[in-house]
Amino acid sequence: MEWEGPPKQGLYDPQNEHEACGVGFIVAIDGKRSHKIVRDAETLAKRMEHRGACACDNDTGDGAGVLTAIPHQLYCAQLRDSHQIDLPPFGQYATGIFFLDKLHHQEIERKFKELADSLGLTVICWRTVPTNNSSIGQVARNSEPYMRQVFVTGDIADENQLARQIFVLRKRASHELVVPGARFYICSLSLRTVVYKGLLTSNQLWEYFKDLNNPAFTTYLALVHTRFSTNTFPSWERAHPLRVLAHNGEINTLRGNVNLMKAREGVMKSELFGKDLKKLYPVVEPNLSDSGSADCVLEFLLHCGNRTLPEAVMTMVPEAWHNDPTMPKERRDYYQWASCAMEPWDGPALVSFTDGRYIGAILDRNGLRPSRFYVTSENILVMASEVGVYDIDPEKIILKSRLKPGRMLLVDTEGKKIIQDVELKMEIARSRPHSQWLQEQITMEDIHKSVSLQNGSVPNGLNGAISGLGDKRLGLFGYTIESINMLLLPMIQNKKEALGSMGNDAPLACLSRFEPLPYEYFKQLFAQVTNPPIDPFREKIVMSLLCPIGPTANILQPSPSFVHRLFLPQPILSIPDLEALKQTNYRGWKTKVIDCTFDIADGAHGLEASLSRVSGEAHGAAVQGYQLVVLTDRAAGPTRVPVSSLLALGAVHHHLIETRQRMKVGLIVETAEAREVHHMCVLLGYGADAICPYLAFELAFALRNDNLIDPNLTDADIYLAYQKAMETGLAKVMAKMGISMLQSYKSAQIFEAVGLSEEVIEKCFRGTQSRIGGVTFEILSQETFDRHALTYGDCRDMLVLRNPGNYHWRAGGEKHINDPMSIANLQEAALNNSKSAYDRYRESALESVRACTLRGQLELVKLDEPIPLADIEPASEIVKRFATGAMSFGSISLEAHSTLAVAMNRVGGKSNTGEGGESADRYLNQDPEFNQRSAIKQVASGRFGVTASYLAHADDLQIKMAQGAKPGEGGELPGYKVTEEIAKTRCSVPGVGLISPPPHHDIYSIEDLAELIYDLKCANPRARVSVKLVSEVGVGVVASGVAKGKAEHIVISGHDGGTGASSWTGIKSAGLPWELGVAETHQVLVLNDLRSRVVVQADGQIRTGFDVMVAALLGADEFGFSTAPLIALGCTMMRKCHLNTCPVGIATQDPVLRKKFAGKPEHVINYLFMLAEEVRTHMSEVGVRTFQELVGRTDLLRVRERNDNPKARLLNLALILKNALHMRPGVNIVGGSKAQDFQLEKRLDNQLIQQCSGILEGADTHVDIAMKITNEDRAFTSTLSYHIAMKFGDAGLPDGTTVDISLTGSAGQSFCAFLSKGITVTLEGDANDYVGKGLSGGKVIIYPPKNSTFESHVNVIVGNVCLYGATSGRAYFRGIASERFCVRNSGCVAVAEGAGDHACEYMTAGTVLILGLVGRNFAAGMSGGIAYVYDIDGSFSSKCNPEMVEQLPLEKQDDLDEVQKLLEEFVEYTGSIMAKNLLETWPEPAKMFVKVFPYEYQRALKSMAVKQAAPRAESNGKLEENGVVDIEEAVRNVEMDKKNLEKILDKTRGFIKYPRETSMYRPAEKRLRDWGEIYNFGGVRRGLRVQAARCMECGVPFCQSGHGCPLGNIIPKWNDLVYRADWRQALAQLLQTNNFPEFTGRVCPAPCEGACVLGISEPPVTIKNIECAIIDHAFESGWIQPEIPDNRNGMSVAVVGSGPAGLACAHQLNKAGYTVTVFERNDRAGGLLQYGIPSMKLSKEVVARRIRLLAAEGVAFKCSVDVGKDISAADLANEYNALVLCMGATWPRDLPLKGRQLGGIHFAMEFLEGWQKKQAGPVPGHASKEPPALSAKDKNVLIIGGGDTGCDCIATSLRQGAKSITTFEILPEPKKDRGQDNPWPQWPRVFRVDYGHEEVKVKFGNDPRKFSTLTKEFLDDGEGNVCGVSAVEVEWTRGPGGRWEMSEVEGSARVYPCELVLLAMGFLGPERYVASQLDLILDARSNIETSKENIYQTPMENIFAVGDCRRGQSLVVWAISEGRQAARAVDVYLSGKSCLPGPGGVLYTH
Repeated sequence: MEWEGPPKQGLYDPQNEHEACGVGFIVAIDGKRSHKIVRDAETLAKRMEHRGACACDNDTGDGAGVLTAIPHQLYCAQLRDSHQIDLPPFGQYATGIFFLDKLHHQEIERKFKELADSLGLTVICWRTVPTNNSSIGQVARNSEPYMRQVFVTGDIADENQLARQIFVLRKRASHELVVPGARFYICSLSLRTVVYKGLLTSNQLWEYFKDLNNPAFTTYLALVHTRFSTNTFPSWERAHPLRVLAHNGEINTLRGNVNLMKAREGVMKSELFGKDLKKLYPVVEPNLSDSGSADCVLEFLLHCGNRTLPEAVMTMVPEAWHNDPTMPKERRDYYQWASCAMEPWDGPALVSFTDGRYIGAILDRNGLRPSRFYVTSENILVMASEVGVYDIDPEKIILKSRLKPGRMLLVDTEGKKIIQDVELKMEIARSRPHSQWLQEQITMEDIHKSVSLQNGSVPNGLNGAISGLGDKRLGLFGYTIESINMLLLPMIQNKKEALGSMGNDAPLACLSRFEPLPYEYFKQLFAQVTNPPIDPFREKIVMSLLCPIGPTANILQPSPSFVHRLFLPQPILSIPDLEALKQTNYRGWKTKVIDCTFDIADGAHGLEASLSRVSGEAHGAAVQGYQLVVLTDRAAGPTRVPVSSLLALGAVHHHLIETRQRMKVGLIVETAEAREVHHMCVLLGYGADAICPYLAFELAFALRNDNLIDPNLTDADIYLAYQKAMETGLAKVMAKMGISMLQSYKSAQIFEAVGLSEEVIEKCFRGTQSRIGGVTFEILSQETFDRHALTYGDCRDMLVLRNPGNYHWRAGGEKHINDPMSIANLQEAALNNSKSAYDRYRESALESVRACTLRGQLELVKLDEPIPLADIEPASEIVKRFATGAMSFGSISLEAHSTLAVAMNRVGGKSNTGEGGESADRYLNQDPEFNQRSAIKQVASGRFGVTASYLAHADDLQIKMAQGAKPGEGGELPGYKVTEEIAKTRCSVPGVGLISPPPHHDIYSIEDLAELIYDLKCANPRARVSVKLVSEVGVGVVASGVAKGKAEHIVISGHDGGTGASSWTGIKSAGLPWELGVAETHQVLVLNDLRSRVVVQADGQIRTGFDVMVAALLGADEFGFSTAPLIALGCTMMRKCHLNTCPVGIATQDPVLRKKFAGKPEHVINYLFMLAEEVRTHMSEVGVRTFQELVGRTDLLRVRERNDNPKARLLNLALILKNALHMRPGVNIVGGSKAQDFQLEKRLDNQLIQQCSGILEGADTHVDIAMKITNEDRAFTSTLSYHIAMKFGDAGLPDGTTVDISLTGSAGQSFCAFLSKGITVTLEGDANDYVGKGLSGGKVIIYPPKNSTFESHVNVIVGNVCLYGATSGRAYFRGIASERFCVRNSGCVAVAEGAGDHACEYMTAGTVLILGLVGRNFAAGMSGGIAYVYDIDGSFSSKCNPEMVEQLPLEKQDDLDEVQKLLEEFVEYTGSIMAKNLLETWPEPAKMFVKVFPYEYQRALKSMAVKQAAPRAESNGKLEENGVVDIEEAVRNVEMDKKNLEKILDKTRGFIKYPRETSMYRPAEKRLRDWGEIYNFGGVRRGLRVQAARCMECGVPFCQSGHGCPLGNIIPKWNDLVYRADWRQALAQLLQTNNFPEFTGRVCPAPCEGACVLGISEPPVTIKNIECAIIDHAFESGWIQPEIPDNRNGMSVAVVGSGPAGLACAHQLNKAGYTVTVFERNDRAGGLLQYGIPSMKLSKEVVARRIRLLAAEGVAFKCSVDVGKDISAADLANEYNALVLCMGATWPRDLPLKGRQLGGIHFAMEFLEGWQKKQAGPVPGHASKEPPALSAKDKNVLIIGGGDTGCDCIATSLRQGAKSITTFEILPEPKKDRGQDNPWPQWPRVFRVDYGHEEVKVKFGNDPRKFSTLTKEFLDDGEGNVCGVSAVEVEWTRGPGGRWEMSEVEGSARVYPCELVLLAMGFLGPERYVASQLDLILDARSNIETSKENIYQTPMENIFAVGDCRRGQSLVVWAISEGRQAARAVDVYLSGKSCLPGPGGVLYTH
């Protein structure tokens, strides 16, 4: 219908709409009527016009209205004229306006009359409301209702009873008369008040309703409201005022409040209404806004709840009573009693309410809305969001005040008085014996006592032994090593959640192949724009986790039964608590325990049936009178499969709500599954009353018993630590949504589901948005079964808890966008501008994107024939759309920050300052080629260094509303990171920590954001104003509100953005992919016709041209890159930013590490241009020539076909792909093509600038200006300051140049914002919010009008958040400053006569003097500067937050002088009486002053004093920590560490502190004399822990990547365990990936060390030695014993070859239950290990030991059997179920030169093998058939070829007694360091000295190697033996095409004498006879060819080829890896599935 807004379509959903408003009322306190009140209300409304908003036609308002007393005389006269009717007296009839339509109105009026009659009421008459629509907007006119006004009376004498019947009539009419297609809405129906409202601006309202202009319209009260809606199709119906209230704000807990109100219907009873009460249900009518819902409940409580209006309001919006020491006990008791009946409707709100007698207002508990009021001598009270809205002579004002947080203002027009908050609430508190009733509450103590009396002892609830990390249940419930180490242990050790950094790049749960828990599908919602998040640490005074649980009483009958509930201080129960609750019968309570598991035989379909069973049992318990229901999964085990606690809880909770039984029981979850903060949040959000995470506790006890955590911790300590960590985490999550009470957060469902199907949502999470469909119950159940199979199935190769790498990348585990391959390819591409490396990068990145993201499920729709690239927009234009992300200088180093800026300026893109400010020397006077200025200057809630000059020198000013990695949270820069340059940039003190609050202070609603946008536009009219949002459900609606607030640019960040530090909960669980956010934003902006006004930017893990294409096609114009440019500059995704230990000098302030930064602007430029070229290629493929044409073209995207992820195939991406232009055709969608109209031409500043032109031009040095100002003149002086900054820079006006401005009136918001030095503004009057915001050196003086009669020190003179972020300057306010005075003061001097709550919060510098009372929470988070407070009544101490500041007496002479000087100035400027009185007896009054001095600031001042006294080297440490620090508090005290190095090893900074151990071998002179192993085992062992401490545990461990260890060895993990001396666990981690570490630890060349991140700038971590030590220690300790499989599966496998590949394959298959036989052609098993590697490198006893072990485990070895010769390979293939060929690459490469036939020329292997056999001797009982071994004794030996084999030949010859040894290598000598063509992490091609080379040098004095040497001919000694070779030097040069070419050096030929030549030039592949016997094909490299899908299977399907015979000559580690994976392939082939681990030792089921 035309009066309804657009329906739900695409990603737009009307239920996501928000609103904010300007609100005010005028009331005659004595109840006298007049028409003047209507006219004054009109003025008030019009003066708040700027707080409302207009639609896209600019003349339709979002809604305005007025509620007045019924104008009785007017209606009497009108009805007498028109209807000849006399109305009954005022108070005996009701009236109200209905919105109807002409077609149906008669039918509805008839039905309404019938309903009235049935209720004993009479409809007197109807009239059509006289209106004039000539001036209203087109949008409004299209949906204008037909307005009819009804008059109703009844024959009921009692006014209250009549009012109640009228309410019933209204309520039932709203339920019963609604007909589809007919318009029906009742604005109000009341005996006392009437509402006029509509889709109007506040100007149009008064012309539209003709009644309002009639002089006969008299009233004694008028409540007006202007609405700012986030969309442009707000409705007539949604305008305010509502029936009882007008609301400015947001109810964050709405869904829970509405659900619980519905549930309450099951327990509500009323004596007044009896059975008819049900006819009033539902209490909350459907499809209402949050205000509408609150209005319904308030009206219901008023008429049915036996409460007065003020009490009903206090019940719904209580003040913060939990933590307020100043609150009287009776009042606190009242609130606690009331909270048992109803949870708070929580959120920032100014609620005005009236029932016609009372009119009042209440402010939310945190004071997050402005509310000012005047009382006049004419007995009028005016309340409004601003001052200056009501004209009155100053001398008539007797009080100017404000509403304080949580306080109520009330006027009783019958009692003719203002009732003060204290008196009013005391009266209500004493109206019933609440304190007495409260004695009846139940506590856990009562429960425990009752149980111990029953049983004589308290149970501890632990059943059975706990087995620590080996506990089977851990795997069943999805625990991983990471979740235990990174989340659980820190909670118990530090009592807080662990930190991470660099964002989340793992797959969404709906794409993950590793069975994520259902919790992972939920993303937390958070506040942005429409309401603010809270700081849960600095403002914890308003936070509370206290909850009553259990049955709820009847809210309509106030009684002591309200408190018959169990009070829990927080929701996490210990195991004994839960056991006591299960057993209690205290006060007749009983508990029903419901089993949430099902029989494994039920299969995957058993889940849904179980959920229905559990819901039914819970319902039965509620009906049978149980008080508590416990949902438990304790029965889970080998035969019972657990139902996810979350699914069970959600199903039960919603079932009980629907059946109205939910209020009868408390729901407790006993769960093994939940353990993380996010898990608890989701459980609480979906209805849990309390949670016992028993497995987390039991695991912690076990870890304590195993000494993995402090063994001195008691059970109680562990419970307490975990509970404390959870409290902190929960508070943080609630706060990010702006919710302060857990009681309101519970059941509020503040989540969006990503990837859950409708069936799951409908049954378990009703009302939650899940916009892309997704997994069904069947898949969720199957994933549980998979985990069950991995846990209880026959997996024998699971030595450690599975760890797929959810947080840190892990070989073989979960995919990550930033995987090692992509990082390496990108760095190579950027460094060398290499197209081929970029192509590889593009390929690997696309693979990751497909595995992890929604965009990866899409593909481009390509043309058959691409259009020519020449026709496409050039790359140089495309890169201008690119910007780097907001990374602050502070989170990254100055070098990295400025390099990004230079790069972006060169390409014409934009770099971003981040929130850390930018030093003026970076944006003034820059060299164009090295311009370090960031074009985008960010303005975040930290306001670091935001000065007039900073703002003036920007192209974009970006308001940071949220950060992708941690939306809704602030951050912190710890003191040790605040260097001198950072402190200077941020206007703070070096060494003093800086807190960045959540976006909170001047952006706490949409109209405040609109104000900040306006302020910034005034402070730099040239700049584009941008707003940064984070993707969440409804972000499109928010974005359209932001566009209406006049933003010109909107950034939509994805949830996966990076961060310097955040808790893992924030990184992992909040925010959504940008694909959803960008698509929704584009669709909703188009739907609103606002798309042309804003440019949209996408941001978050954008990596490739494909990502840019998808973002553009979904609607983005510009693109933000953060992580990728950092990677291009050298970032390796260490994820250690929060530790200040970035090894590449990017995310660190450590001077040592910053020197390692090697990035250059060219690297970023190379990357961006290659990416732009990729975009051009895609554009040509889709047929688009200019980039603008791409925007919004969703038709060029489609869902990817051939998607191999079954979960991905269930997603429905149709809503994302909906074309916005189909939703509203014909709209202009060119972003930024239509300018926003700021009406800057109307600014008062224009006159100022004109009058100051002489100053700006330098002609004048002084000017005096006098003006009048009104509240509509906002951001006064900001534009003048802009001109000064542009002309004079950061310093403001030159000394001696001044501007003096004198004003009278009430100033608008942001008065003197960013005021420059040299300007003094004096205002006689008062001002609104944000005075002096960002003050930049100017002086502001405000005092009351001289003819005022009131005392200034008890009256409010300025609004909220004054001097926010002021950096310098002075301010003198004669009067009280409202809430949040001097927040983040960074250097100004301020004096006021009083201040509200949260004054001096986050202050970092400056001086504040307050001569009067302050509010609560003074100095929270204050780390610098000094405050002096006149403590008049001695109450200051209880109001000051003591965590970061010390309160000192005012005694020091410096302080006394400072305060005296300020008092004198204050008297001089403002005439303050108070200051004058103090000065008269000064310094006597000083003893009443308190000096507030931050601890950190004291410490910094001391250290600065010490530094000045004696300069010393800068340390990187920080001293003792004071106060609660919630973030980035992870680095140990470095100074102490230096002293205690012997005692503690520092793992965090070990890589900087400890050198690499280099002496791996025994001394060369000793070892060359024997055949013993060359390793220095003893020496190495001694330093191992120090070496292990050098390992940084990288976020992306390259050591186990494709460049590193082929086995995917979990190197960081075992290094950490060795560092902790936990050798047993280290062994388990090692054996999880490597069968034979004793081999690899000795002979592997360690590619892992070559790929180590540390190796970029210093020697890498020692890995091989540690590996070897772990396994050797295990053998020595007897830990390695044969493990014989329990059962055999009856199948047999033959393995040919017993080298490393064959042994590994046999070992794995044996574990899986196969009978394995290994065939070896030599006389001993071991292959290459036995005879190919000399014994000094690998002792043959080590090999034999392993062979014996394998034989003991059941592997059969058949030696001296040459398959293919002694026995037919084809017969083996027939005899065994599978045949695995592991024959190695044994065919050596020859050198067919002249003389090759001569004696004495041998293959290296012939030489080595012969000698090994000689040393080993014959196998006992077997005669030796071997020819005699070759010997080098007394010979000149020449070895041709290098590598390991060559080195082994050198060492063997040496020990045999060679006369001389020479080696030829054809390649040139490698450089000492990596070349440009050999970037890290490739294997370093550098000059190495191995053991053999060193030995030759010791013995003969020279290195044996001759590089660049080519053999030409073997020379004959005349007897058929070699006597020398002729060789020549060669030179290598690059030829055409970049290939290396070799040429001989003339005149370099020479002869080398030699009697023994060994050819060590590698191998060509396997010997051919086996392959030919089996008809196997060989590939081009002579290796056995296998299938492309199954890389180990040959075309003969039961024959597999593995190792070197398949992939060519390689390393031992590769061979073992191949053997392991081939075993898995054989297992899958023979058994259909496999429980053997995949790559990286990870078990998986897909």
